[in-house]
Amino acid sequence: MQSPHEIEQKTLLPEVMLMPKHVVDFRLFQYALTSAEHGSFRRAAAALNLQQSTVSRGVRNLEHRIGAELFERNHAGIRPTPAGDRFLREATLGFDHLGRAMRQAVASQRGEDGELTVGASVPFPLFGELFERFREKHAGVELEIVESTTSASSALVQQRRVDVAIVAKRHETGGFQSLHLGDEPMLAVLPRSHSQSGARRLIIEDLQQETFILSAGGLGPDIRAYLTRRMTKSGTEPRIQLHRANQCDLINMVASGFGVTIAVGRPRAAIDGVVFIPLAGGSTISVWANWMDSNPNPALRGLLDIAHERTAMPRTAARGRV
Repeated sequence: MQSPHEIEQKTLLPEVMLMPKHVVDFRLFQYALTSAEHGSFRRAAAALNLQQSTVSRGVRNLEHRIGAELFERNHAGIRPTPAGDRFLREATLGFDHLGRAMRQAVASQRGEDGELTVGASVPFPLFGELFERFREKHAGVELEIVESTTSASSALVQQRRVDVAIVAKRHETGGFQSLHLGDEPMLAVLPRSHSQSGARRLIIEDLQQETFILSAGGLGPDIRAYLTRRMTKSGTEPRIQLHRANQCDLINMVASGFGVTIAVGRPRAAIDGVVFIPLAGGSTISVWANWMDSNPNPALRGLLDIAHERTAMPRTAARGRV
C-alpha cells in the first residue's frame, strides 16, 4: 500500500516535470548578447554601465549554467563559438518575443490593444459615431458587434459573453451600470402611394388599420411593446408580422407592399418607394449602454470614457422616452 507521502509525490510529479531544469537570471543573457554585439567584455561593460568583472563573471556563470562555452577569448577580444553563435541567435529571438509580449501586455492594460465585444439591439447608425471615435483612439482593439434583442443583449453582458450592450432599456440591478446615450425619434415608414404619405406628422392611432412588419430581433420586441401599449389605450390591437430581417430590409419590404414599419433614428438618405413621417406625442427610443461594473477589460473603460465625454456635450433634451 502506498503511503500518503508517496501519493502526494506522484500527484506533484507532473507539475515538477513542467518546471525548467535551469533557472537563469535574465541579466546574464543581456551580458552575453551585449558582449557579442561589442566583441569585448570591456566595451559591453561600458555600454551597460557596469564593471567589466561583473559582465565577464556573469557570462562565465551563464556558460556554467547551460553547460557550453559561448565565447572564444584572446588578447584581441572575444568572439562566439559555434555553439555560442547558435545559442545567441536563439536567445535574441526569445528576447524579441518576450519584448513583444511585454509591449502587448502594456498596450492591453492601457486599452490600446485587445478585444471588445458589443451586444446591440439598436441599429448600428445610432451608435456608429461612438465607435468611430473609439477606433480613432484605440485602433489596436479588435471590435466585434453581436446583434440581439435588448433583453438578450443584457443577458450576454451578465454572462460576460459581451462587454457592453447598446440597447433600448436601462439596467442597473445585479451589478449592472448604465449610461444614457441619447433619445432617437420613431418614424412611421409608409409606401409612397399610401393615403397618409403627405402628412407632416402622425400619431400611432392613425395607423391602427395597418399591418406592421417588425423584426423578430433587434428593436423589434421593444417597438412591438410600444405599439401594443399605445393602441390598447384606444381599444385596438395592432396587427403585427415578425420577420427575421433588419431595419433596412423591412424598409425595402414596405416599398414592395408588405405593410408599414417603424424606423428608429433620422434617415440618412431618401429611399425609393417609401416616406418617413415622424410620430407625434414624444415617440422616441432611449438608447443606453449597459455593462457590468466588475468587468476589468481596459478596452471597455476606454469606450466608456469616450461615451461619457460624448454625453457631456450640449444636446437638445428629448421630450419623451419609450
